[in-house]
Amino acid sequence: MKILVSSINFHPDHSGIALYSTDLPIYFAEKQQQVTMVTGFSYYPTWVKLPEDKGKLFRQETFKGVRALRGYLYVPQKVTTAKRIIHELTFSSFAFLNFLRAGRQDCIVIISPPLTLGLVGVIFKWLWGAKLVFHIQDLQTDAALSLGMVKEGFMTRTLIRAENFIYRHSDHVATITEGMRERLVQKGIPREKLGLYYNWINVAETGRARPTGRFLARHPALAGKWIIAYAGNMGVKQGVEVLISMAEALQSVEAIHVVIAGDGADKDRLIKLAGEKNLKNLTFLPFLSQEDYFDLLADIQVSFIAQRKGTGNVFFPSKLLGIMAMSKPVLISADHESELSTFVRRHQCGLTASAGDIGELAQAVRRLQENPALLEELGKNARNAVGQFDRETVLSRFLSWIKEAVTGGKNAQP
Repeated sequence: MKILVSSINFHPDHSGIALYSTDLPIYFAEKQQQVTMVTGFSYYPTWVKLPEDKGKLFRQETFKGVRALRGYLYVPQKVTTAKRIIHELTFSSFAFLNFLRAGRQDCIVIISPPLTLGLVGVIFKWLWGAKLVFHIQDLQTDAALSLGMVKEGFMTRTLIRAENFIYRHSDHVATITEGMRERLVQKGIPREKLGLYYNWINVAETGRARPTGRFLARHPALAGKWIIAYAGNMGVKQGVEVLISMAEALQSVEAIHVVIAGDGADKDRLIKLAGEKNLKNLTFLPFLSQEDYFDLLADIQVSFIAQRKGTGNVFFPSKLLGIMAMSKPVLISADHESELSTFVRRHQCGLTASAGDIGELAQAVRRLQENPALLEELGKNARNAVGQFDRETVLSRFLSWIKEAVTGGKNAQP
């Protein structure tokens, strides 16, 4: 069976959605499917292309059994809403050309965002007579409105019409959380058309015992500190600035130290904000490799995740499962009824605070610092709960739907 997967992010990108848009086609290839990946040139999360990719329009390569067709995309030095639109349009335009290069396929899996890529998928569904799966990692239009990146008007009405067109012409609309699925039902998509495939993790690999002390050996100034850390993308939707305000509120507690590691469109502003506050209990680090990230998780006490107010059901942080697999408790800053906060409370793998409530966050940190037994219990709960999201469990269902849909099976279930 020929499966074409398309996403704006693919290896060597290794943050956020890229973790899943890379592993999904690899899994299909491991199961003896003929897989083509249509993607762009690596840029995320630094928003800088690799030196060898600059000026390139196309490239073909093979990665872990997946044929990857890369196409040009514009990557702005400073990310604005207008430049992001151009960024996504250039990617989708070159993706269209790479679909032509790929040749006829049995199934097309579009990973969104960007939304415009779904339009390319619909066109080639018609041309090839293929099945089309629209797999939503972020509800892009909803997120843009919630974050104030766009205002209601002609543009958003156009995006909503395009979104509904894609949903209507997809054979299967898949997403990653219950909350996002309910949001899609509210948009009028029949439940029988919807699939729920949680983001996944190789529990045995990620959760294997790792040596401690390697991260602290590279950063000796942090030795002996009680560390709460954020690692990943620093964009608008992550809301990392609350961690800076929390660090300010905890300055009097000498043992507690905050680490922010990563890169992204909002990093310069965050560093400037922290500099204005002259914080001694906060350290910024560059984006970490996968191994360095695991070393950080092994040595810190708590991992931090935030979402901006009002965005709780339009995206779900991809890093959470990896943190859980390594038995680390999390501290969450998000809407109380958000999918993220509800998830953490349900599995009792961390503490939650209302989005932007600095006092509540600082109180939660003190509670964790003063109660090592609670910290250990939350970490154990995290490790015990993550098994249901194991890679084989989740992706075998995804591939099963594709196989039955393509072969005309009567039992293709979302």
